[in-house]
Amino acid sequence: MESIEQLAVSAGVTVVTGATVSRIVTTDDHVDPAALAAPEPGPYDYPTNEFDTNVIDRDELRRVLEGEAEPTEDAPAAPAAPAAPAAPAAAANTGVSAAAAPSPTPVRVAGIQYLDATGAAHTLEADIVVAATDLKHVETTMLLPELQTYPESYWAKKTAGPSAVLIYLGVSGEIPELLHHTLFFTKTWKTDFEQIFGKGGVAAGLLKGVGIGRPVTTSVPSPASIYVCRPSATDASVAPEGSENLFVLVPIPADPGIGSGGEDGSGSAQVEAIADAAIAQIAEWAGVPDLAERITVRRTVGPADFANDLNTWNGTALGPAHTLGQSAFFRAGNVSKKVGGLYYAGGSTIPGIGLPMCLISAELVIKRLRGDISTTALPEPL
Repeated sequence: MESIEQLAVSAGVTVVTGATVSRIVTTDDHVDPAALAAPEPGPYDYPTNEFDTNVIDRDELRRVLEGEAEPTEDAPAAPAAPAAPAAPAAAANTGVSAAAAPSPTPVRVAGIQYLDATGAAHTLEADIVVAATDLKHVETTMLLPELQTYPESYWAKKTAGPSAVLIYLGVSGEIPELLHHTLFFTKTWKTDFEQIFGKGGVAAGLLKGVGIGRPVTTSVPSPASIYVCRPSATDASVAPEGSENLFVLVPIPADPGIGSGGEDGSGSAQVEAIADAAIAQIAEWAGVPDLAERITVRRTVGPADFANDLNTWNGTALGPAHTLGQSAFFRAGNVSKKVGGLYYAGGSTIPGIGLPMCLISAELVIKRLRGDISTTALPEPL
């Protein structure tokens, strides 16, 4: 099977690896904010009134979906029906009709600036830019403040999804006690979420974001509900003969302060302690008492790695949490409202998190570019 990179190259795409994008270039980076004009709305653009709570009254939800609810401070009211054109106003003391004010010039993308693996700066010209990395990072670090559709004030009222400690293990001998996919659930499901998002769960985090309630205190569940993948159960090529390959995901709060991972236990103390606890939990719950002694390869990843290596918001592993106010069409859109030609894909935008959702987000960008408003999947190849 061809890799994504091979498919891209065969389609004539230039792939630059080891690069760090530092800035999105626009047609006028010093434009007067008053002169900005939003790009013309497309078929996917319609007014919605966002609300930040996961405790929803059904009648309120119906009113929001039907456009009857009062707009929030951040969500402008739907535009009123256009009024009949007024007669030109006479200029004072001249008797001459004043000329109509010139229409503002929309700002458009002109390319990107990036640093290559050696630190050398480059500029790529482009009339369309699709940003598929963390949306907060793109908006707040690569665009001028007046060109940001989702500025810091937007994110201050949002809730990040969980982060994770990832554990990659090579284990000597077979582990038939584990399937390809194994989920270990605790009986304290609600308590686990309250620890990850703070007392009161996601709702408390949202209220705190708008200045209501006390600061949210989070902690790492112990034991945690964890996911274990044993790909060597179905694909012998992922581990040496006579060994197993394990991947473990432990959901934790989105907090880079928990630390980063490393090889052979060299990560931050808290990250490695979480990994040790997860390995002991798997050994006990799956009935593999000598699991820790059989580990030959160990690597961990923590929230600080997500923040530093992938520029994710608060070190989240998933993007904005899937609360009702951050899901479906309440989620951040896939096009800039202030910079023409700038589009978004990935877990930060619609439709949401997870590999299938991210692939659909790319498909939605293609549909937007083509003006395709169908609800069916695009034919392959694109």
